[in-house]
Amino acid sequence: MYRSSQNWFEFSEIKRALPRYLDSEQELCMLEIGTFEGLSTTFIGDNFLNQPNSSLDAVDPFLYIDDNDHKQYLKDVENKFNYNISISKNKDKISVHKMTSDEFFKTCNKKYDFIYIDGCHLCDFIQRDMENSFERLKENGIMWMDDYLGGAVGDDSIKDTMDKFLESNKIKLTIIHNGYQLAIKKD
Repeated sequence: MYRSSQNWFEFSEIKRALPRYLDSEQELCMLEIGTFEGLSTTFIGDNFLNQPNSSLDAVDPFLYIDDNDHKQYLKDVENKFNYNISISKNKDKISVHKMTSDEFFKTCNKKYDFIYIDGCHLCDFIQRDMENSFERLKENGIMWMDDYLGGAVGDDSIKDTMDKFLESNKIKLTIIHNGYQLAIKKD
């Protein structure tokens, strides 16, 4: 049984909808930015890493930051994440990168079939995560973003930041899911 302090992922749109968009019988190269306690990581691993060469890169610096909007939940996050990954069905196909997404993208040369973004909620980080991820996304790949309707952290709303990205890349993508979370397919 996976350990968690919050059940956010249990009721998330990605958990319900992703099986409609990804084929678990296909070889998939996947990336997750922001892992929290690993419930989304283990869901992806248990359901979509079934082929021998499928893989998931999980990126999270596991920082405890005083002004983090989830500060009250950050105690023992990394230990819960490590435990959850250790009992995941496809744990050997999950590579953990304990660093910021900015650091990760400086050396990342892979192209991904699927990218899930749920990292830092500050708008400048969201913008960079979307831009860097979109660049690393394969044609017809899916990029899924959490917290689209999550409000504001700082001066801009998360939705406004994501909408600006959508507008500037509208000829290169198709929106496939629009709710609290947002998902696009790269054309």
